[in-house]
Order: sequence, then structure tokens, then C-alpha cells
Amino acid sequence: MVKCIPVLMYHHVLPVDGFLAISIENFKAQMEFLKKKNYYTLSSEEFLAFKKGLFIPPRKSVFITFDDGWRDIYVYAYPILKRLGLKATAFLITSWVERASQKKTLFEPLSHKECKKVVKTAPEKVILNWKEIEIMKDCFDFHSHTHSHFEESLTFEEEFLLSKEILKNRLGIDSKHLCWPRGFFSTELILLAKKYGYKIFYTTKRGTNLPDGNLDLIKRIAVKPSTFWLKKTLFIYSHRLISSVYESFKKL
Repeated sequence: MVKCIPVLMYHHVLPVDGFLAISIENFKAQMEFLKKKNYYTLSSEEFLAFKKGLFIPPRKSVFITFDDGWRDIYVYAYPILKRLGLKATAFLITSWVERASQKKTLFEPLSHKECKKVVKTAPEKVILNWKEIEIMKDCFDFHSHTHSHFEESLTFEEEFLLSKEILKNRLGIDSKHLCWPRGFFSTELILLAKKYGYKIFYTTKRGTNLPDGNLDLIKRIAVKPSTFWLKKTLFIYSHRLISSVYESFKKL
């Protein structure tokens, strides 16, 4: 049977569940479930090697991703992952991190809607800074979510190039992983990003990921705040046939 890898998509870990947010309690329960059931959490390079057919992961494997680089993952998610010895990858909006690193202030656990407002005026309250990112490198890989999340008057070339250059200068990595803002992409954008050295592209499309060499359309699963949901989802999306039947049934 061909191995499939489920890719989980998180945004926020906060005191309570909400839009694009899972509560600390539910996140902790999900991660403890993975640990108890002996799931292997892949690094970004292991996932890339798997997609290329160059790495066979353990039977029970999962790839955990976080979008945007919200500061709550440092405060709440990182300690849980570190304690349990689990790995994850965060996709950073580099202009936000640059601005957040210019000032020091206390963290505020705000909802996603509130964060989107605050990030424009006081990103240091809600976005990771480079010092926190350095600390998290024992559990997290970091890659590109573009420079401004397609929210500033930049060309697509600038979005790709600036993000890559900053990650190289700040973290010493030549990132080949690009996560599309809000899942927006096109064939033309993929070809353009490849010109700047990106190799693998993450979407918000739901589905299975096979070791088929197709790096243009990594499918991810938006997480729900339930351990039962996680158990069911990992079972479904670790099997190609089962996930295909499940997705077909959902469309009926």
C-alpha cells in the first residue's frame, strides 16, 4: 500500500477555541494523543524528501504546520511540542516579523479577527519576533508565507524575493518551501516562485499527499478542536483509497 502523509494546518493556539484557533487544552490533548499513539512528526525536509520518493517515513506519520507566525504559538504551542518531543513547521510573513522585532512588549492572546487589526499598528503584540523564532528552532522549522501575505503594494516578485532574502539573512536558511496566503495561487505564480528558488508549495486544499514527486499542490487539513476528529482524520488521510471515497462521499 502506498504511504500517504496527512498535513495538519493550524493558525492560533489560544485560551479558548475560535475562528482559526484551537484552545490550549484541545491542542495539548491532540499532541498528547500523537505522542501516546507513537506518531512520528516530520520535519519540513523529511516531508520534502517523502514527496520526492527519497524517504520512507514511519507507518504512523504526520506533518504539522502553522500559518502566519502568530506569537501565541511561542507562548502556548511551543512548550507543549517541546515537552513531548514533537516537530512542526511555521510559515512566516517576513515583513510582519521584521516589524514585530523592532519593539519589545507583552504578548496579548487576541482572537484572529483582533490580531488582524493589531498586526497593522502593533505587530509586536501578536507576531513572533526573531529572538523567539531562534528559541523555537529546536522544535520548529521556518519557511515562507510571502513577505506581506499579499497585503501590501508589492509585486509578486518582491513578495517571493524579499521573504527568501530575509529568511536567509535572519535564519541562515535557503527556504524552498512556500505557503500561499489564503490558499491563493495560480500556475503562473508557481512558475514565478520557482524562478526564485522555491520548490514545494502548500495550499489550503484538503486531501492526501503521496510520494509522487508532485510538489506544486501540497494538500493540508484545517484542524478542528477535537481529539476524536484528529484520530478519525489521521486514519482517513493516511490511506489513499479511504480518503478518496471519503472526499467523494462528502461532495454528494
